[in-house]
Amino acid sequence: MNNKIYSFFLLIILTCNMMAQEVFCRFKHDNQFMYGKVSGRYVLPLSKAPWNDGKVTGTPILLSTVELVHPSEPRVILGLGGSYRNSWKGKEPYKSVRWFLKPASASASPGDTIYIPEAVDVLKVEAELGIIIGKTIKNASESEAKKAIFGYVVVNDITGLTDSYHEKQGEPNDQREPLLGPGLKLGDRFSPFGPFIYTNIDWKNRERKIVITDALGKVKTETSNNTSNLVYPPEKIVSDLSKVLTLSPGDVIMTGTDGSYEVIDGDTVCISVEGLGTLTNTIKK
Repeated sequence: MNNKIYSFFLLIILTCNMMAQEVFCRFKHDNQFMYGKVSGRYVLPLSKAPWNDGKVTGTPILLSTVELVHPSEPRVILGLGGSYRNSWKGKEPYKSVRWFLKPASASASPGDTIYIPEAVDVLKVEAELGIIIGKTIKNASESEAKKAIFGYVVVNDITGLTDSYHEKQGEPNDQREPLLGPGLKLGDRFSPFGPFIYTNIDWKNRERKIVITDALGKVKTETSNNTSNLVYPPEKIVSDLSKVLTLSPGDVIMTGTDGSYEVIDGDTVCISVEGLGTLTNTIKK
């Protein structure tokens, strides 16, 4: 009887250890880019990406001495529209997700300057919870999709303002153009994400916060919402998207928002998701 009780509690301990939250990053140190596992004030270098079974190699490095870069190298970045309940204003949401695609060149790191492209003078920024894919999947069920989620990250989905585009081009802004909005999401560094990837977390009930300050440090915008307002759980999002295209390790899915905010030259954007850190970038023309 005692052996059975001991075995039972040992199983619980092992299960908890397997499901323990871990924190990963990607960083530059001594002119080398590496993946790492964060442990307190240190980062433990990994032999390769953690979703590729990277092992700890070398000696611990003080986290404060490395340059943190975007924590995965995505093949694609996907974003969602209409994924938060507030955006439906009492109407029934779609049964499946609606998405758009960004190129890998939209990746940007914490602290990177985001340059406004020549075509516009104003950008829109959005505070979002991001999903990092950990294995290659196609046509996945929701249970399979859940197992393919490696972790979560803070993301800023950036878009050029359509009104600004029309003004710069000297065009009338009197008609709905379905291609222009997605087209203005394709700018270089238009999807900063990081600084860390967190595994084995509960995505629900986390505050998403955005603070925008101008060039003089004055707060222009400060607002927040909660991830519990997501219409679709992450496994549903990943499953739906896997039925459209193959998802690969390191790919990023931005889960959407219910608010976007204008920024101009000189503004600084700080985005946080409760428990997942803060992502800061400055906007320049």
